Parts: sequence; structure tokens; C-alpha cells
Amino acid sequence: MSELGAIIDSGIDYLSATIKLDNPNAQQWLLSANAYLQEIAIHTDEIKHTRRLGYEGLSFGGSFVGGRERDALSVFSGERAKRAFSLLYRRDIHISRLDVQVSFRYAVPTTNVAQRARDEVKKDNARLSSARQRNATLMEDLRGGGTCYIGTRTSEQFARIYNKEAESGDSAYKNVWRFEVQLKNRFAEKVAEQFAAQTYSAESHGAVFVKQWLRHRGVSTPWRAEAELLPLPRSSTTPTQSEARLKWLRDQVRPAIRQLLKYGLRDDIIAALGLDDPTKSSE
Repeated sequence: MSELGAIIDSGIDYLSATIKLDNPNAQQWLLSANAYLQEIAIHTDEIKHTRRLGYEGLSFGGSFVGGRERDALSVFSGERAKRAFSLLYRRDIHISRLDVQVSFRYAVPTTNVAQRARDEVKKDNARLSSARQRNATLMEDLRGGGTCYIGTRTSEQFARIYNKEAESGDSAYKNVWRFEVQLKNRFAEKVAEQFAAQTYSAESHGAVFVKQWLRHRGVSTPWRAEAELLPLPRSSTTPTQSEARLKWLRDQVRPAIRQLLKYGLRDDIIAALGLDDPTKSSE
């Protein structure tokens, strides 16, 4: 606790993970994920059969467990993600997304947290080369619910700082601001390894990680850190060949395909790419 206020919650807030079905631990992993999904549902009839990202499975609220031909997926959000991580994390699974958050209650009403964070990123940019400049976007509303986005949603590291009471409409979050870091793929896996190897509580680890991640971008946080983590995962300034190709697909190919689809040229697109039609079964 500090003179500014206190942390009311911290730790993992979102987990998306997959496992290959040829992994000898896959069936037990799926059983554990489904059992936890059943556990968190107040009424079993609220669990729905659904399809998500090409996976067939069961969902409840923001949580999902399902499979497809080669792998299985589990997604758990909010408070449920903490328990899901302790149940499901293994070194041989793939973590596609991991969110870590700190919810801090200020001792007095505070409305400029998001704006201050944006200004701090801007100030920190002054010491960086043009190639290393970081983006920070401020979104404000008339309820004091400003949000600062650090980075971009399409990147593998992204953060947002926002007024939790304004976002949720829940008075239980009075004077609470959330500091949230979203990680994808190799960055998510690196931080997941750190959480699994922690020598102190997941809540303390989360508070230290978020503080260190934001501090690295020039943003101050109102809570104290009791320890330091392993080095933060860093983005390479030079994209790998695969990353460059994926960026080209997103930025150049996808808009063109969308335009051709409007003209009803779906079959021509598939033929031009030399792909099999996914809607036709092979003989």
C-alpha cells in the first residue's frame, strides 16, 4: 500500500492456449480444461456448444474449450484466467495471448491517469531514435473514463490504462484504475514461463511485471514493487522473414482479396492461390 492508494487485484487476466493433439498430455489437458469450465458455470445449462476460431467446443461467458483436427484451444478471461493458468500451464503448450493487469484504487478521486501516461510516453520518446518511437493514444469521455493505449492492438505487446469504474459501470470500482498489458505469442510464452517459475505470489509477480513493462516505456505507476523480474521480452527491430510476410499479407493481400470477394470471385481467388477449397471434402 502507498499513500496514493492500494492494489485491489493483480495477476493474469486473460489466457488463450493451444496444445497439439499428438502431444501425449493432450487428452489430460483437455479433460482439465473442460472440468474447470464445468466448475465455473453456476448452472450447467448455461454452457453452450459453439464454434470459435475454427474450433468446436463448449463456452460459458468469456471462456471456451474446444478442438479441431490437429489441436485444442482453451480461453479463460478475468478472474477465471488466474486459476486456469495454474491448472493448464505446461512448457509444451502454445500461449497465443496472455494479459496481466493491476487494478489500483486511488485514495482520492483521480481523473488524469490516462492523460498523464500518454504525456509520459511522449516525454520518454524524446530520448529515443525515430526508429524506436512508441505510440500512445488518449481517448477521453465526459465521465472521467479516459483510456491511454500504448502501442497498437495488432502488435505482440500492447497496454491500456483506463478508469475501471467508468468502463464497467460498477460502483464497486470507485476510484479504481486498471493498468493492463496484453502479450501475444513468443512474448506471452516468455512471460508465462516467468509466472510459472515465480518464487513469490502470482499477484505480486503481476504487479512487478506491469510496473516494469510500463516503466520501460516511461510511464510511472502508483504502487511500489518489491522485486525485479527477469529481463522483459523485447521486440526485434528487424522483423523475421515470417513476420515480414505476414505483415505483407495483412497490409497488401487482405484488402485486395476483400475487394475481389465483393465481385463474387471467391473460386477464382482459391484457384489463383493454388489452395484447396475448404468447403469441399477430399475424395
